[in-house]
Amino acid sequence: MIKQKGFTLIELVCVIILLGVLSATVFINWPGVTINLGAQAYQLADDLRYTQALSMTKDQRYALVITSSTTYQITNGSGTAILNAFGSTTTTLQHGISFGTLTNLPNNLVAFNSKGIPYITTGSPGTALAAVATIPLNGGSSTMTVSIAPQTGNVSP
Repeated sequence: MIKQKGFTLIELVCVIILLGVLSATVFINWPGVTINLGAQAYQLADDLRYTQALSMTKDQRYALVITSSTTYQITNGSGTAILNAFGSTTTTLQHGISFGTLTNLPNNLVAFNSKGIPYITTGSPGTALAAVATIPLNGGSSTMTVSIAPQTGNVSP
């Protein structure tokens, strides 16, 4: 009698069912927007730090201006938008992510003077940021917040 090697149909069906259950579990628990939300919060924080660095190195005011619920720009002292890392003057948030209600930024902007101090207006001397400002990013049921400290302009996602 010759022994044949291989899988039975029952073994093959059991493996397919097991893989189906595992893939369904992973799909349901996949963070999706949460990963994008974290990346977007870090990009916004980096753009705020870049705006602050520009103002300090160029010795003039630069501002990060939120132009809609999903876009923002970096502008120079005369209000002209400058190019971002992607060669555009406007940065658009990733699909499914939007800005929440800003705290302590009544003009939807944060400007930095030549010493890196944050202001809530673009005019000179302007109004300095008096309390911690927050910029929430909403994605689905998750929220991440970027904070800006008064006096120092320290940014933290």
